Amino acid sequence: MKNVRTNNASYEGVEMKNMKKKLFCKKLSAFAIAVLMLTTTACSNSKVNENMHEQESTSNEMIEDFVESSSKFDNIGFYPMKIKNDSTGNWRVSTIAESIDIQDYALDYYKKYFENDNQIHAIVNFNYNITAKISVVGNLLDVTIHEYVAKEEHDARLLFSGTVLKEYHVNMETGKVEEI
Repeated sequence: MKNVRTNNASYEGVEMKNMKKKLFCKKLSAFAIAVLMLTTTACSNSKVNENMHEQESTSNEMIEDFVESSSKFDNIGFYPMKIKNDSTGNWRVSTIAESIDIQDYALDYYKKYFENDNQIHAIVNFNYNITAKISVVGNLLDVTIHEYVAKEEHDARLLFSGTVLKEYHVNMETGKVEEI
């Protein structure tokens, strides 16, 4: 019987050693995985930092380009639409309520909204109660400022029927505005 106890004790001792080895191996594996993950994270963090720095530089350049290319014109809600009773099909009308002088924006407006040089655009500005007519004459934009007539933005037969208040020519090459 003593032998059985010894065998039993030695069996328990061997099992205990195996469990300790397994536990040690698990801890070692966990440690190795943790080191591997930290190394990978550190390497990828340096790449991420490089990429973030490159993206930050690119973003800053894009913002600078946007600020350079944008103007007050970009913040004005021009929406040129066809107008009823236009027999030519070339007239467009936009309505705004802005404190701006149309002649200073005419060239930007032309570049963005004119589909061809045969078009004539009306910009009704309710802040000043005026209607501006923009048309192309050679290498100039002709900007004629009319007194606003009620409801003219809805009917081509009424459009530009108000008293002419001022007229400007805008050089399409230089952007220079000249009062006529």
